[in-house]
Formats: sequence, structure tokens, C-alpha cells
Amino acid sequence: MTQEARFAGGHQDSVLCLACSVDGVLASGGESGELCLWSVEKPGLLRQVSGLSDADVTSVCFSVKQPHVLCAAVGESVLLFDSRDVSEPVHQFKFNSEEINQVTLNEKENFLAACDDSGEIKIIDFEGRKLFKTLRGHENICSSAKFCPKKTWGMVSGGLDQNVILWDFSRGKKLKICNMQDFVSEDGPVSAYMFNPPLVHSVDISGQTFACGLGNSVIQTFRLEGKKSFRHTGTLEGHSQGVSQVHFPQFQAEDALVSAGNDGKIIVWDLASNLESHAASSSKKTVEDEGAVGSAESVKSHIVQSIDHGSKINWLASGCVQEKRLLFVADVSPVVTAYSLGEDDGKGNV
Repeated sequence: MTQEARFAGGHQDSVLCLACSVDGVLASGGESGELCLWSVEKPGLLRQVSGLSDADVTSVCFSVKQPHVLCAAVGESVLLFDSRDVSEPVHQFKFNSEEINQVTLNEKENFLAACDDSGEIKIIDFEGRKLFKTLRGHENICSSAKFCPKKTWGMVSGGLDQNVILWDFSRGKKLKICNMQDFVSEDGPVSAYMFNPPLVHSVDISGQTFACGLGNSVIQTFRLEGKKSFRHTGTLEGHSQGVSQVHFPQFQAEDALVSAGNDGKIIVWDLASNLESHAASSSKKTVEDEGAVGSAESVKSHIVQSIDHGSKINWLASGCVQEKRLLFVADVSPVVTAYSLGEDDGKGNV
């Protein structure tokens, strides 16, 4: 993993979120309503808008089918932009009651999800421009929510209540709830749990696999099974502080995961090895229908690459430009850094 480029001169304060379009435009959102668009091929600022609101731009995502369509969470609203001209939003959704933490589109791009500090997830009919459903299940801030690509009505969310929830969002129904506290070792010091509880800061999903970055410095991985269930597949230990981001790169195989933490470290994991190790472990347990869980084998040996970025990391995004596989990193500074993960070999290998 080598540093490829730096994107500077657009933000005045910390960059909070990132997204890369399929046509090589990087969007970055920051404090005090700052939104910037960058060229990835020839690193440089394309367009910039500031003062969208007194609120921060906390999450951004691009449409894959229409790469110029950009969604940005600004305070309690979701703004839609045409990335070719971001001077004014083309539409605004105002369905959330508190600050939005993440926006994401489903695979068909007919639904948009926005999770917020109230613990609710608003499911928006993206084509009809109206509210479809409100998901209520978290008792605290819902920090992250992602649609399940292989399940038409599936969604996974995580929150600061330490819960991960599998949803049928068509009915607003919780299919399974898993509390991350159930994975905390009983042999560990009580003080470690009190000061670093397993709050869920980030969730990402690829195929049938999803990962959760936790405040107690570990990553828990799971696999969807059937229509209403999932099972625990591993515990990844490599960070010394809370895991702020987990991310499955766009250009990698399903089993390649990148994590970033408050320790400033970025780690690339091989989950295929983790699954093999877990399958061979005699301590393997499954997630029961009632939500009870058992611990899988903790592993450190499946780290493919690791780098000390040096600053607390807020967001990760990825993109492939001119066959270069790039990882974009936003931290507490106003600068975005791009790292190269190597050339694209067409096989999705790390």
C-alpha cells in the first residue's frame, strides 16, 4: 500500500465522508456544509460548494446507474445534486428528525436509506421522491446502514446501542438482532469494556458477508444465511483503538476487507482465510434465532497489508482509475489521501 495522491485546497476543516463515482469523480463532505468534487485521474479540485448549511456534510454516495447523481446528507436533510453543477441541489428530502449519519442506495437504486441520531432509518422511494418506510429498532444513534445486495428487501444496520439488526425493510420488521456485547470476552478487564464498549461505528456488506467496526477496537464478521438469519464468522483484532470504518473495496473480491481506526492504522484483511480458520475451529458456534451468539476464533494472522496513516480516520472509499486500485482516506485534517492497492489484475485479488 503506497501513497498515490493528496487532494488539498478544497476544505477548510476536517473531511468527514467520501464517495467515488464509477466515472472517476471523488466527492468529499466536510464540516460547516462543505462539499467538494475532485478529479481522480488528474488529482485536482473540479467543483466546490460551501455554506450549504450550518450543519456538516456527514455522508455522500453516488448513483452507479447515473454517475452524475450525488446524494449528500447535510444535517437532517438529504440533498440530491447533479455533480456537473453543484451550485444548487436538484432535490431535497426532509424526512429525518435528527442529524443523518449515512446515506446509501440499494442495488436497483429504487430506494435510498438515511440513518440518523434518533436511531431511525428512513427508507425513501428514490424514484417516487417520497418516504417509503421508517425503521425503528435502535435505542441509540444509528451510525450505519447498508442494503443487502443479494436480498431484495434486506438491510443491515448498526448503532451505538451495540446492536446489529437484520431488517425486512418492506415490512419494517426486525428479522434478527445481535448485541456486540455478547462477543466481549468474559476474561477481559471490566475497565476495558466500560471505557471502550463495542459500539457499532460502521457496517459494510459484500455479497453474503458483512462486517462491523466496533468501539472496542475489533471487527466482527458475519455471513447471511437463508432469508432471516446470519451467523458469526470471525473476530478480527489488529487495531489498538476504536474501528471507525470497515469497507469492502469496489474492485476487490468479496473476501477482501479494509478497516481503519482511531489509531490511524489502515488494515487490509483476507476474510477467506478467516472463514477457513473459523470452519476448522472446534469452538465454532452459530447465531440462534433468538439472537444469542457465540464467539468465533479471534484472528490476527489474516492481515494482508497494514499502514500507519498517522491520523484518526473518518471515512474510507475506493475506486479503480486507469487500472489503478485506489483507497481514499478522510481524516481529521482538510486533506484527502489516496493510497494505491496495486494494479487491477481482473481477478479481484488483493
